Amino acid sequence: MSYVVLAEWERDELVELFFHLRSLGNKYPIAMAEVMTALRSLKAVHSNAIEDKAVDRIFLQLLLHGAGIENKGDISKHYENAATELRGQAALLLLLESKANFRQPFSISVILEMHRMMFEESMPDMAGRFRQDDVRISGMKHRPPHHRQVSETLHQHLDGINESLIAVTVTDKDSMLEILKISARAHYLIAHVHPFEDGNGRVARAAGDYAMLFHGFYYDVIMTDYRDAYLDALEASTWVDTNPLYYFLEYSYLETLRRISGFYNLIEG
Repeated sequence: MSYVVLAEWERDELVELFFHLRSLGNKYPIAMAEVMTALRSLKAVHSNAIEDKAVDRIFLQLLLHGAGIENKGDISKHYENAATELRGQAALLLLLESKANFRQPFSISVILEMHRMMFEESMPDMAGRFRQDDVRISGMKHRPPHHRQVSETLHQHLDGINESLIAVTVTDKDSMLEILKISARAHYLIAHVHPFEDGNGRVARAAGDYAMLFHGFYYDVIMTDYRDAYLDALEASTWVDTNPLYYFLEYSYLETLRRISGFYNLIEG
């Protein structure tokens, strides 16, 4: 199994581009708000597409914007559920932005609220509730902890993640990369514990976002094109070594920043 690792010059580009775009976002707050809206929409579509191969992302874009026929259930129940889950994910990302702005700790209650917002319409019986059975992750060797250990395992790791987030007081090159490492830890925590019957991948990616939003970062969008490399990085990571996922996030974030960099040229000329 192999996973993506940036060359040193690419890592330098990532850091330089991050601070350049952050400066432009501070200079042009209306443009930054537009960028965040675009990334939020793109992220909702691709995060769902990674999990649901039955509904292609071109239809997910249509669902997100409420286009097409009014009653999606006329196509199928699965299609209707995809619409409600997609809108729920977009709403939970807005919620995370608000919580991050107030620097609220990343907690079990936040995790449960994230899940509830995504699934309260499509699967109300399981929305916002930890699983009550043991699960296996399709295509992976890892076996998540027993369902009675979910809350305890999350508690054991959330304190450390929050302490690490608060410890970063100034964003420079080293701390910028450190925040990506914390994002990888939060992301891996949810993916490893797999606390829910469904939706763990989407919640895990949003958990990683929270660490970045906490420090005013742009979203990272893991595109469906990178799905195999992303899953390989998750598979290669462990509790004591989340570097494979961190290296992948460096790559994904560089691609995200490259994607939005041209937008500010519309203002700068």
